[in-house]
Amino acid sequence: MLPLWIFTEGDKIRGLGHLSRCSAYASAWQQQGGAVHWVVDGDALARDRLSRETVCWGAWQNQHFSPRPVVAIVDSYSASLTTLESISAGFERVIYLDDTERLPYPAGLVIHASPGTPGHPQGAACWQWGPAWQPLRPPFWSAPPRTEVSARIERILIIMGGTDIRDLTPRLVAWLHSQYPDIELEVVTAAPDPRLSHCHQHHGLDAEQMVKLISRSDLAISSAGQVTYELARCGLPGILIGVADNQAEQLAGWCGPDGFSSGGWWYEDELFSQLTQGMALLGSQDERARRASSLQARMRGNGTLEALAWLNQP
Repeated sequence: MLPLWIFTEGDKIRGLGHLSRCSAYASAWQQQGGAVHWVVDGDALARDRLSRETVCWGAWQNQHFSPRPVVAIVDSYSASLTTLESISAGFERVIYLDDTERLPYPAGLVIHASPGTPGHPQGAACWQWGPAWQPLRPPFWSAPPRTEVSARIERILIIMGGTDIRDLTPRLVAWLHSQYPDIELEVVTAAPDPRLSHCHQHHGLDAEQMVKLISRSDLAISSAGQVTYELARCGLPGILIGVADNQAEQLAGWCGPDGFSSGGWWYEDELFSQLTQGMALLGSQDERARRASSLQARMRGNGTLEALAWLNQP
């Protein structure tokens, strides 16, 4: 196998979603015996996340890359078209991860995993559309069907992305304690937060631990980021909150009668009233069971391995 180079970015401000989904490809490539080299524009938080990987750190999004016998994955909201053209021209095969139809991508394969209607992009690249193409870390591949749904909501998982860029978690925990004092709260944060009381905090979970945590929860309140796909794969219904502009398509595509409930946007005055409505709707055991089945159906297949098989073609 040729070495795999991963070009991406992530930090406290931009979040760690790119690193999370690229790590799915990295893990699968390494399991198949391939070497992985990261090129990352990131901060100390990103360095901690990739502490066991081979990484070249620094802003790369406007650099020119010379030809080399490797394959590449590019996951960036800021890489210039000129840089992508140099990677496309000089590397054996290239996959671009895209959420917004941002560019007329050069030759390669674009994966646009957001739900919704396929667009009409320009450029030389081929496109694959839909949630089934989302890269998932290996432990999520065998996540079991959610066949048992509790009669009532007893445990809520709160996860506002890798960095909680809007600092929503303390507000959500306080609100849930005041409105639903008997419900147990499982909270995923980047580091221990002394503001959070009477809940279980989780930090630095690996993929296997995340599968177990999601699988034993009854409901999620989550940002509409990359974790949405992991929740859907495990069939955990919940309420999504948009916390970044690039989540608009995610929020619109995933929320509906057969998906997640929408909490709207983090800055809206109606946020907590919409959360109340979502909690009432999803309080029904039958409603949660129906949505769980529908969410898992949308995540059938293994886009991680299919994408890597395309990269590994002779």
